[in-house]
Amino acid sequence: MREVIYTDLHWSILRGIRARALDLMEYLMDVGFESLVYGSVARGDVSKTSDLDIFIPYPVPSQLLEYYIMKKTRVFKRVLTQATPSYAVKAYLYISDVDTVSFPITPLRAGEMDFYRLAASLNLEELRRDIRKPGINKKLMLIKPTPTGHLEMPVTMHLEEAARILDVPPETLMARVKVLTRRSEKGRTGLYISMVLDDNVSFEEALKKLEAGRPPLRRRLAESGL
Repeated sequence: MREVIYTDLHWSILRGIRARALDLMEYLMDVGFESLVYGSVARGDVSKTSDLDIFIPYPVPSQLLEYYIMKKTRVFKRVLTQATPSYAVKAYLYISDVDTVSFPITPLRAGEMDFYRLAASLNLEELRRDIRKPGINKKLMLIKPTPTGHLEMPVTMHLEEAARILDVPPETLMARVKVLTRRSEKGRTGLYISMVLDDNVSFEEALKKLEAGRPPLRRRLAESGL
């Protein structure tokens, strides 16, 4: 493992982005939505360009959520995505060029929370307690927080040890590594669906239009009762 010691600037950036996450997550809780913050903000390995990614882990009425978010901040872009034909359909509300609030339009299957668990995620109470959790970054490095920074190691070369630290079966971790590797090679264009919505179209309306020509999507929606 390689040890990384955080500078005062790093700690300051982490405190700042966590304060933003806490403010938004407390607001969402106040209006009835439980959420998670995931990725580098949960692990601690942030930079000046780190995104703030908030996830509501269950389907919600999109227009109601948008109403409350727009009372708090602006929504710059709305994107509907589906990673693969069998995966959950998700909605992303961009509250800046890179910061997002997202949620699944279709209920998550068992195992579809693995992305957030393996990347590291915190609920509101954990964020209030300033917890940091181990997780995998986009470069497939395991980040293990320490009091002075973090330890890091390549997951592909230390699969069993990484699985033990993350408390997941090695096969679950390997499956996630394959997905991240494919995304790294293909980027966002590798998504089965990635659609920017017009302002006057809801996520649910866009989904209904899309399903007509996509049998796998219809099957996933039918499974969810939609």
